[in-house]
Amino acid sequence: MKVNGKKRAVRSVVFLLVAAAAMFAIAPYLLFDPAYSRVKLNPALPFHYPLLLIHIFASFLALAVGWIQFIPGLRTNFLRLHRLVGRIYLGCIAAGGITGLAVGMYTESYIRQLAFLALAVLWLITGWKGYRTIRRGEVRDHQIWMLRSYAVTLVAATARLVTPLCLLAYMALQGAPDGGVKAAIAPVLEANIWVGLVLNVLLCEWLFVRRVR
Repeated sequence: MKVNGKKRAVRSVVFLLVAAAAMFAIAPYLLFDPAYSRVKLNPALPFHYPLLLIHIFASFLALAVGWIQFIPGLRTNFLRLHRLVGRIYLGCIAAGGITGLAVGMYTESYIRQLAFLALAVLWLITGWKGYRTIRRGEVRDHQIWMLRSYAVTLVAATARLVTPLCLLAYMALQGAPDGGVKAAIAPVLEANIWVGLVLNVLLCEWLFVRRVR
């Protein structure tokens, strides 16, 4: 009982941290005002902000509903609900992934551009594999690919959670820049997405995928 209680406590803390990071990420876009965009908008792409909004909200919805499909017993006891959640989740991935490719192509920073494009491609591939495997009746492979897909989905939250650690690592490796902490933020925000992606993939494979196999 104590072990189960600890597991629930850990899950609750993780859930709250992810929820807080997700709300922080989406908050400026709830105003529907380009002036508050955290992503620098490229004037060469007239629909940059609308595409960014679709990407942000699709990603947020995928993050919000994706975990439901992993609830123990949902597939066996509430198959219709499981399928509905899966369809909503995969629909969000399609919308978020395609718009993510467009947004990534017009991102100013080269490193962030590569990060956006890599995430979008991985998101679309893992989502497609999750869809194809269940259509073929390959339930175990479907579970594995959906776990991998949600690991990619969580990068948006993980990248923000690891930002303080990335900042400390930057200070330790590069030293304090002339402009202080503010001057270190820009390079840190170019690295945190990659750190979040690698961390999520490793944890997913180690903690979850190997158990399903």
